[in-house]
Formats: sequence, C-alpha cells, structure tokens
Amino acid sequence: MKLPFGTFYFAFILQCYIKKGGCGMAVTILDVAREAGVSKSTVSLVINNSDRVKLETQYKVREAIKKLGYTPNIAARELTTNRTHTLGLIFLTSNINQKPYAFTSICETLLYDTSNGIYAGLADSQYSLLVERFSVTENSMPELIKNRRLDGVFLIGGLFTNHFIETLQKMKIPFVIIGRQYEGFDSISVDTEEVGYMGAKYLLEQGHKKIAFINGPITSSNSLKKVDGIQRALRDLDADPKSVEIIYSDSYSGLSGYNALQALWEQGLRPDAVFGGSDGLTSGASRFLYERALRIPDDISVLGYEDSILAEYATPALTVIDAHKEDLGKEASFVLINRIKKPRAKAVSLTIKPSLIIRDSVRSR
Repeated sequence: MKLPFGTFYFAFILQCYIKKGGCGMAVTILDVAREAGVSKSTVSLVINNSDRVKLETQYKVREAIKKLGYTPNIAARELTTNRTHTLGLIFLTSNINQKPYAFTSICETLLYDTSNGIYAGLADSQYSLLVERFSVTENSMPELIKNRRLDGVFLIGGLFTNHFIETLQKMKIPFVIIGRQYEGFDSISVDTEEVGYMGAKYLLEQGHKKIAFINGPITSSNSLKKVDGIQRALRDLDADPKSVEIIYSDSYSGLSGYNALQALWEQGLRPDAVFGGSDGLTSGASRFLYERALRIPDDISVLGYEDSILAEYATPALTVIDAHKEDLGKEASFVLINRIKKPRAKAVSLTIKPSLIIRDSVRSR
C-alpha cells in the first residue's frame, strides 16, 4: 500500500526536530570542539570530568555543549573510558522480608536520609545512582554488583562480612562504607563516642540522676563507642557512675526499645530520663512510657539519637543528638568519585561530629 506524500514529509520533519542539529546530521563531539575552539580530545576530557583541563577551557566547552544541544553518546563513552557513569547504593539490611517501617523492623531512615545526601553530592557529577536493599548471607552478593555494570558502590549499614569486602576487592569495584569505620578502606561515619558523651552530658547537666541508656546490640562497635562516651561524660562531670544504667538491645527496632525498657521496669528501676541509641529504640521506649500513662517530659525526659522523621513527628518532638546523615552521604559521594579517579590513593576515614538539637522531650530537673 502506498503512503501519501504528507506522511513521508511529516516523518522527515519529525526526524529533523529529534536531531539536535536540525535537518542536517546530529551534533557531534567534533562540532563542539569547533565551536569551543579546542581539540576533540579536550572536549572528551571535559565530558568525562577530567581535572587535566583548565577551568576556563572547561567553561568554554560546556557553553558550546549547551549552545549546540550536544548529548554525549553514552554507549560510546563507556567503550572509550571503560566506565558506565553509574554508581550503586547497597543498603545492607536484616529486614529484607519485612516492612521497613514496621514496629518489629529496624526503621530504615538511615537509607532515606543518607541517600538524599548522596544525591546532593552527585548533582553535578554526571553519575546516576541505582539502589538495592540486600540481606547478606554467606557467599552472596547483590545483583547490582554481580552484573558488574557499576563504577563504584556505596555500602550503607554495617551488616557486611569480610567475604563481602574481599569479593569487592577482587572485582576491583571502588566502594565507600557509610556508617562505620573499616580499617584500610574508605569510610564515613559519625563520631559515636561523641554521641554518647553529648547525650549523657546534656542529661546530667539538666539534673537527671537516674538515666537509662538503651543501647544497640553489644556486638556493634558503634554501641561500645557510645558507652565509652557516656563514661567519659561521667568522669568529666564527676558524676556517680551509677547515674547511667546501660541496657543492650537485640536490634535497633522499636520493639527492641520497648522490650529493653520493660525489662528494666520489671527489675524495679525507675529512671528519670531515657536516652535511646537510635530513633527507633527511642520510639519503642516512648510507647512503653505512654502505655504506663507517664508524660514526656513532665514525668520522665527522653533523648534520642539520629534525628530522623520519627524525631520531629513524635509527640512531644524529640530532643536528639543529630547524626547529620545527609552530610554522611554527601561526603561519601565526594570520596567515592575521588576513589574512582585515583584508585591508588590512600584510604580515607572521615568522622563527622554530631550535634545537639533541643526540642520538647527533655525537662530540667
């Protein structure tokens, strides 16, 4: 069947609009080079974020790209640079078969808040981000990593094994660990000793003498560092070591916080303040107090750690030690991009200082 001439004309016009160069050939890297007055290789370096090009030249090239509407051929760029310009964010979780915001689960606010920081850090980098929630088992690896289509990986959560890290090394995939320190590898974490110190110091200075600190699992290095900080605060303020009762929970879920405070209650102990080792633990402890008709902060003060959506949405709004999770993500993005560019650079270990945010859940005694 013959098509009317108008159909062919419409198709031709449509193709012209699709091509950035009008009814001629699509804009090429050579066109950009001519417009900017530089070589083709210089344009290529700028497109691939090389630091070998002067800033003035980079500006001229980017202006030419903008003017001509040039879009890099990603497939060709991958072949020439051996890079995909794709990063993976692997969130290591034990909640893989549970709702991440269930009271029995570890609330995954760490993933949400940290990833916001990563996106901000990657804003002008030309890198895209793929996310996978993954539960580590022996000899298992996330699909994103098995496909080998990533230039680098963010690891959030401390549930990885030595085998997991060794496999990444063998595959020569750059990675940065967020949330805990790991000797010999790039890592970004909060100064958790300072978390314990700031929390205990603040409550003691408000006149509290019977503080219950609901910590995470005793197997966690971060849990132990928080205890070190609490003990330092007790020494600095010359306070009675028995002023703080430390309880270890089996996880960071709301239910774990609830059960930990309930166990303390059943022993006959009545704290005048509760300090939670995470917002999830703090929320669980607050539910326990609510069920016993205890008012926060009139009857008992509550201090949290993390500063997630749970903190400001709580009633009353929680006073917290802020983990600055967005900053963790943002700094991690800079570290990972640097690792990709300089694979032999010395490992970076950054520690971000927490801060105190005063809201409505702590009362001076």
